[in-house]
Amino acid sequence: MRTVLRDIRAVSGVTGVAVMVKRDGRAEHFFPAAFTERHTSELLKMVTAAYQRLRGFSRLQLRFDRVTVHLINQPEFLLFVTTLPDIDETLFQTVVSSKLPTVARMIATQDTAERGSGRGAAGAHGFNPAVFDVLLDGCNSVTRRLASKTGLSRLSTGWRAARDAAITRNPALASIEVDAAGHLSVRKGRSLPPTAATIQAIAHMIESFMDGVATLRPDGEDAMYNVFERHHDLLESHGYFHYAKTVTGTVRSH
Repeated sequence: MRTVLRDIRAVSGVTGVAVMVKRDGRAEHFFPAAFTERHTSELLKMVTAAYQRLRGFSRLQLRFDRVTVHLINQPEFLLFVTTLPDIDETLFQTVVSSKLPTVARMIATQDTAERGSGRGAAGAHGFNPAVFDVLLDGCNSVTRRLASKTGLSRLSTGWRAARDAAITRNPALASIEVDAAGHLSVRKGRSLPPTAATIQAIAHMIESFMDGVATLRPDGEDAMYNVFERHHDLLESHGYFHYAKTVTGTVRSH
């Protein structure tokens, strides 16, 4: 896949390219070295949001002053390319069109191999890892909202304690780190398992934190749900709201 992305990236005027597989949300990308993981994450979230809102499109162009964003919607995947305004459009479209069948074959081959090896677990079917970005964005919105009401040290300590409590239920949450400013992210080189159990553990972590901030809880919940409401369908489809309701008693009984 990397070779195919490199071929598209080699077209003069192309600045970045990514493939996102619809079945499980995994993505591969080839962006400039100057792009940080945060830049890449934000771009891929934009792709996911555009697809969720405009599922019927086949090709979509978003033109800005210095860059054009191309979204190519295929049955198995989304191709996302950023280009400069002066790109040779004919050459670009020719190269991209020639690579689409190759990408589809590679995804089909990889899926077959995973099913044969047992790695393509049923629980991962239809799972969109972007849900983790939304959940962590919600947590970080709480930190931003409460930072003016209490110290960052308290927020950081609270999130770490909540994460550690959730780790006892699901060790996978050890992949989440909390910095000194109370910002949550996935550790570099690590990932969260795309399972319902992971969603449930994150719901437990959030409830533990909210329970710990006491009188600040209403402000924290308001900040979080301002984020969650924008992604309601994604969170609902992954069962988050159900887990959020059911973990409350579990947290408070400890």
